[in-house]
Amino acid sequence: MEQTLTIRTTWEEQPDRFPEFLQENTDIFPMIKAGQKKENESLVQEFTQKVQKKLRQKPKSKEARNALTQELEQDFMNFLDREQILYLSSWMSPQLLDAFKRETKHFLDDVRAFDEELRPEQIWQTLRNYFIYAMIVDMQGVEQHAEDPILAYSLLYPYTDNYIDDARITRQEKEHYNRMIAAKLKGESVLPRNPLEEKTCRLLDMILTAYIGPKQKKISESLLQLLEAQTCSIRQQKTDVTEDQILEISIWKGSSSVLTDYLFATEDWKEYEETFYLKFGFLLQLVDDLQDIEEDNAAGNHTLMTEADRHQCLERYVNRLLWFTWNEIRSFEPVNPALKGFVLKHCVEISLLSAAMNQQFFANSYLRALEPYLPFSLDFLQKIKKQIPHGKK
Repeated sequence: MEQTLTIRTTWEEQPDRFPEFLQENTDIFPMIKAGQKKENESLVQEFTQKVQKKLRQKPKSKEARNALTQELEQDFMNFLDREQILYLSSWMSPQLLDAFKRETKHFLDDVRAFDEELRPEQIWQTLRNYFIYAMIVDMQGVEQHAEDPILAYSLLYPYTDNYIDDARITRQEKEHYNRMIAAKLKGESVLPRNPLEEKTCRLLDMILTAYIGPKQKKISESLLQLLEAQTCSIRQQKTDVTEDQILEISIWKGSSSVLTDYLFATEDWKEYEETFYLKFGFLLQLVDDLQDIEEDNAAGNHTLMTEADRHQCLERYVNRLLWFTWNEIRSFEPVNPALKGFVLKHCVEISLLSAAMNQQFFANSYLRALEPYLPFSLDFLQKIKKQIPHGKK
């Protein structure tokens, strides 16, 4: 509760004016010239068309599905070698980049081995969490390692989040599922009733058996906190939820999610670092809410971003998010500071891109002020969004 209040206070203290730090720190946020934007757009268009063509194949045999997945993974690795958007090669040493690619491949192989029926978008969901973890590993100065705890934790997302978010599932069924997870985390005997519960229990076992004693207890408590936050997030689908409650749920859910990534990344836990990763998790939750604002509005879900849009102050909230990102990451001193600049730049850029991908919610003048710092033109982003099925990211 104390940490939630601290994060809330920090958030509310952020300026809501346009982030002039973009203009004042051109070494981190250079204005991207039209020629470079065109190169970026050509590469992304080529990669997107190749992936979409392969996804339309829908192979029937297990062998063909595995072969297709491996092709997609190789396409992704080739894209990382060529892209100048994240530009990983300029931030990472060759050894660090090789380790990142090696462990990412190891992670994806293990994801497929656990559940061959996962759809590409579900695998991407696991990969997004793994990338957050991999960034934390590097900032903590630890060697990249895609081991059972982070594999299992990342795999939980396609099962738990999607189940909780599915409007076709009754509230009673969701509550039973969450009670089953809570009992498992508390060390109680659990009898799975269906394949979903069986897979969930297997994943929780993969996490808990990797730790003993006080460390296992801390991991279990962190996962229980996240479970409670996810359970509370069901209230965001209601019409009577208040803005204060939405903020509290957003802080709770986002912060506990990334804190767990941190606990898996290193076992040398420090209070100062935990505090930062709690704030970092809230930051990423807000980015997700901004990315999903169109879908959440359509579904009637209430997030900080949908509420800001309803009150016609969305631009001010995006500005506040950008300032929050700038101030909190810049003031953090990780064990390995080499990648802090990359994390800072990437987190600011993903917020800018999330706004630019939802252009209908912003004034043209605001979007034009953001455009110089985007790796793509606004026209290209609008075109790309139309190519994404059902607006899903």
